[in-house]
Amino acid sequence: MEEQWLLKAKFVAFNLTISAFVFVLYVQGWLDRVLTGHIAVATAIIGIVFLVGLVMSAYRVWKIGGELDKAKLGGGRLMKVESERALEIRLFSRISHLQHIANALGMLGLIGTAWGFSLFAANITPDMVGNAASAGAMVTTLASGLGVAIYATMLGGALCLWTTCNLQLLRGATASLCALIMDEAHARSRLAPRTTGAPDFATPQTAPYGALGGEATP
Repeated sequence: MEEQWLLKAKFVAFNLTISAFVFVLYVQGWLDRVLTGHIAVATAIIGIVFLVGLVMSAYRVWKIGGELDKAKLGGGRLMKVESERALEIRLFSRISHLQHIANALGMLGLIGTAWGFSLFAANITPDMVGNAASAGAMVTTLASGLGVAIYATMLGGALCLWTTCNLQLLRGATASLCALIMDEAHARSRLAPRTTGAPDFATPQTAPYGALGGEATP
């Protein structure tokens, strides 16, 4: 079973490694094209959505890690579990919004693609197509629009993958927490004494005095 600090260490190590890689790309100047021009708007929107998902992921990692630690000590949700299926649904529903954020990042990348092509189409007029002197301006507009489309798609896809990896880490930890709580709940139910009013057929019943002889009993 995962330890509380092991889960947090996995999350921190993974995200710090990817962040360091992104920092290296920034220092080398390979991210300049997504930080300037029209694409900067798409970068800002996609980046804000990603940061929201990252903060939510970190919060859930800390909460689930704490619940794992409490469950090992016999506390936390283990003391309040009534329906195992309801518990599982509640725990997984609290990380389902991260899947929506990952999907939103992919969709924003596709929207950025359409926006880049629209920038190209909106700036091309019939006069430019038929005029050889405007060929240079048309090629520049085409390159700018294609750049926005390609980089927006790449950025949205990369951040979607990053968020999905965090989500998979959370899913594994949540499944471990559910399994631990359910196992402990089953163990307690087996050890708990019977409190129902059902008769105990294993105990021999003593007949009242005189019952076998046909005499009335008081």
